[in-house]
Amino acid sequence: MPPAEWPRRYGQLFDQAAEEYDKVRPTYPPALVDLAIERGGLGSASRVVEVGCGTGKLTELLAERGLQVDAVDPGPNMIDVARRRVGQDASVEFHVGRFEDVELPLGAFDAAFSATAFHWVEPKVGWRKAALLLEPGGLLALLTHIVVRDEESAAAHEALLDVLREHEPQLARFWHEVRQLDTVLAGVPARSGNASATWDWVMNDGQHGLKVEEAADLFEDVQVATETRTVRETADELVEHFRTTSLCQQLEPARREALLAADRRVVEEFGGTISSTFAAVLMTARRQ
Repeated sequence: MPPAEWPRRYGQLFDQAAEEYDKVRPTYPPALVDLAIERGGLGSASRVVEVGCGTGKLTELLAERGLQVDAVDPGPNMIDVARRRVGQDASVEFHVGRFEDVELPLGAFDAAFSATAFHWVEPKVGWRKAALLLEPGGLLALLTHIVVRDEESAAAHEALLDVLREHEPQLARFWHEVRQLDTVLAGVPARSGNASATWDWVMNDGQHGLKVEEAADLFEDVQVATETRTVRETADELVEHFRTTSLCQQLEPARREALLAADRRVVEEFGGTISSTFAAVLMTARRQ
């Protein structure tokens, strides 16, 4: 199965673990959200669409800043959590459905946001639909978290990857080595003529098959910004996080538990905790 195909087959599995997902997944840096709003010239009257709102962690930040949000997600359980998060008074309208299928007014939005979700959208549909929903010059703002290589965590992450190779070799072959943040950023200028190529690179250099040639004619002024943080996780925390991933959700229970037990042993071998450096990445572009 090619890497462009298999992730999108499992994009809706998150709904089965909505409460757990909300508990362990991080939110997004307010500074990057504010930067996107600044780049888009957005204000309290601005109408934005959010692609794949999940449990509403970005939705909440957008609503707190006075934006009028149309939030789309295929998972009803995810949206139930998001509704609780933003409250009844927020200027948010939720739409249950795939972004590819939900009907929204064309040219009606000042910005389109998506946080760790746009790679679940069929690329040949998603980039074009996002552009069509935006008014001319409207902002596209994509956010994600990526693990970046540092010397302290490199050995532990390689050991975890070895566990995946041993237990699930068919899936492990789609996983790339963890890159240094400087490597990620250095690859952006050569791809900045096409927003989809830039995001494909950021999201792990082709793993998700996001590049669409047409996107070069849809968006311009591609810019990337980052904010890093380092966290330490116990075996329990690592396993709890992993249980909310699409990879874990698709495994048969016995295989899943065997893989998680092996991950626990790795953490214990490294002293009971492992360090990880994450970069929150913001990519903005404008509709041509």
